Amino acid sequence: MPRPEPPWVPVGIDGIAAELGVTENTVMAWRRRSADWVRVEKFPEPAGRISNRAWWWLADILDWAEKTGRQPPDRT
Repeated sequence: MPRPEPPWVPVGIDGIAAELGVTENTVMAWRRRSADWVRVEKFPEPAGRISNRAWWWLADILDWAEKTGRQPPDRT
C-alpha cells in the first residue's frame, strides 16, 4: 500500500506538539477541553490506536488548528 503524502501522515501527541510548536502537555489539555460543555471546535478524534496509543492524521490536526487559531506562526 502506498504511503500518503504529507500532510496525510499519522502523528501522535509528540508529533502534534512538534508540528504546532507547543508542549505535549498542551496537546493533552486541548484533548481534555474538548468536552461537550466547551464552546470551541472539538479536538479531532483519534484516527486509530497503535500499542494502545492514539494517533491522528496530520491533515486533520492542521485543519483543526486553523479553525481554532492554533496554527504555528509559519503556517498563517
